Amino acid sequence: MKKIFIAFILSLFSSTVFAGSHSPCGVKDGSISILANEFTTYRIFMDEVKSCAGSDVEFNVTHTVDHNKLQVAALSANPSEFSAKLVTNGSITPLMNDGLLRPLDDLVAKYGSNLNDNQKITIDGKIYAVAFMANAQHLWYREVF
Repeated sequence: MKKIFIAFILSLFSSTVFAGSHSPCGVKDGSISILANEFTTYRIFMDEVKSCAGSDVEFNVTHTVDHNKLQVAALSANPSEFSAKLVTNGSITPLMNDGLLRPLDDLVAKYGSNLNDNQKITIDGKIYAVAFMANAQHLWYREVF
């Protein structure tokens, strides 16, 4: 599963992809800039993606709690400030409303043979996101005697 997401991320931004290059994912050079929420899991995931890119790839991730406030303006700029945005349930709608997401159907067809259908987040029959974790929230209380 991890390799699928790394392939998605890198295939979205890489300027050149070569089989057998010096990086495990085949991305030899170029620039990748990602906007992400400040979230431990995203940091771990992005560290893995960065380790997959070649040494000549300029790789930058902006982790911030203000990602939702920054995303539309940053992705609407020409050129865009970021190659990609890690989306959440709360951040996908503004991006969709402003036409800032592209369908991932071609990437899922190429790299996603191991994905379950319930991981493919579809809108109007097109895949716009791939779920890779669930963020379960719990409320615990202590009964007072």
